[in-house]
Amino acid sequence: MNKIGVVIKREYMTRVRSKAFIIGTVLSPLILLALILLPGLLTAKSGGERHIYVLDQSGDAALFEGIKNRLDSTSATFDNKRQFGNMRFTLVRVVVPPDANIEAVAKTYNDTIAKKSNEAYLILNKAILENPEPKYFAKNPGDLAVGNIERAISAEITDRRLAQAKLSKAEIEKYTKPVELKAFNPQGEEEKGVPRFVIGMVMLFFIYMTTLFYGIFVMRGVIEEKQSRIVEVLISSIRPFDLMMGKLIGIGLVGLTQYLIWVLCALALSVFGVSMFASQGVTVPHIPISWLIYFVLFFILGYFLFATLYAMVGAMVSSEEDAQQAQMPVTMVVVLPMLLFGMVMANPDSTLSTVLSMIPFFAPTLMMMRVAMVNPPMYQVVGAMLGMIVTIIAVVWLVAKIYRVGILMYGKRPSIAELGKWIRYR
Repeated sequence: MNKIGVVIKREYMTRVRSKAFIIGTVLSPLILLALILLPGLLTAKSGGERHIYVLDQSGDAALFEGIKNRLDSTSATFDNKRQFGNMRFTLVRVVVPPDANIEAVAKTYNDTIAKKSNEAYLILNKAILENPEPKYFAKNPGDLAVGNIERAISAEITDRRLAQAKLSKAEIEKYTKPVELKAFNPQGEEEKGVPRFVIGMVMLFFIYMTTLFYGIFVMRGVIEEKQSRIVEVLISSIRPFDLMMGKLIGIGLVGLTQYLIWVLCALALSVFGVSMFASQGVTVPHIPISWLIYFVLFFILGYFLFATLYAMVGAMVSSEEDAQQAQMPVTMVVVLPMLLFGMVMANPDSTLSTVLSMIPFFAPTLMMMRVAMVNPPMYQVVGAMLGMIVTIIAVVWLVAKIYRVGILMYGKRPSIAELGKWIRYR
C-alpha cells in the first residue's frame, strides 16, 4: 500500500505543479463562459449603421415616421422586445406616386446597394395596412438588421390598424401587451434565469471533456514509461497492479482537485454573485448543492471507468501512432453519449432515456443531464452509480491482467487471441 502511495504522490505532485494544470484550471471555465456569453456580447456591441431608402407608396408619412422612431437606437425597444445588436438605422423616405410602377423604381437602387453592404432599400406598397407585403433588398439580406426591421414594421402596422378601429393609445397598449409565461416545477418553485437544461449541458460538457482528457493522460503516461524503459525499473520494485492503481488514483486526484476548484468558484458565484449582478439586471443561475455533489461523483466514477480502459490501451501499444488506432473503441464509448444527449434532453423521463442513463458507460453524462433537468428518483441515480462501481471493479480486474503483461511487451500490437492469453495468465 505504501508503494501505491508513492506512485500516487508522484503522479499528483508532478501534474499539479505544472503550468498546464494551473492554466487549464483557470482558463477552462473562462473559455467555456466566453463561448456561452461572448456571441451574445459581441452581437450586442456589433451592428454598425444601416442606411435604408424607404420606397413609400402608402401615402402615409406617419407610418414612415413610426417605423423610423421604432428603429431609432435611442429607443431600442418596441413591443417589449429589445433590438438584436447595437444597430443604428438611417431611414430616408422616397415618396412613390400611387400610379407609379414601384418595382421599376426599386430597380434603380440595385446598383447602389450592390456596391455597399450597409445600404439597402425597403418597399412599402400602397395597400400596406390592408395587405402588408413589405420587401427588403440588401447586398446581405440575411444580416441581423432584418429582424429589427420586420418587428418595427409589424408593430407599427398593428398599432395603426388598432388606431383606425378608434382605440385609444391606452387601450392599444393594454390589448397589445405581451403575456409573460412563468414556469414552475412541481414543488411550486419558479424557474428563473438560465434554463436548467443549459446548466445541465455545461456540467455534461465538463464531465465529458475532463473524463476524456484525463483518461488520455493516463494512456500517454503509460506509453511514455514504456518508451523510456522506466517501467522495467519500476516493475522490479512494485507490482504492475499497484503501479496501475497508483497512476489511476494520482491522476484522478489531479482531476478531482481541478473539479473542487471549479465547484468552489461555482458556489461563490451562486451565493455571493447574485446580489452583485442583480443590480445590473443580470440573473446569476442558482446551482443546488446536490447537483455539484452529483457532478463530482459522476466525474470520479466516469474517470475510473474510462481511465482504466485507456491504461489498458497504453499497456497494449508501444507508440503514440499505434495508440491513435487502439484507443478508438474506448473514445467512441466516451463520445456516444454526447450524440444521444439531445434525445435525452427532449424527453428526459422517457423509458429510453432512463435506460440509456442507467448504462454504466453512459451514466456519467446522461444521468447528470437528467439530474439537472427533471431530478430523477433517487433509486435511479443510486442504481446508476452502483452499476458503474460494479463495472469499474470488473474492468479493473480485466485490465489488470492485460496491464501486467502488456507494459513489458514491445513491438506490434497484440491480437484479440493474444489478449485472451494475457487474461488467462496466472
